[in-house]
Amino acid sequence: MSENYSEFKIPSFAKRETYNFAESTNEDLLIYEELNAIAQEIEKCRLRNC
Repeated sequence: MSENYSEFKIPSFAKRETYNFAESTNEDLLIYEELNAIAQEIEKCRLRNC
């Protein structure tokens, strides 16, 4: 199906969806902590190898 170019589409400046960490469960927070620990370890290795 082809686009309808007879209508001018105005970009939206509405706020983007954001994550609400206040509603996260304890299990979710543990996963985020683990991911942050992994990211920090990767960063240490990266800096060591520069």
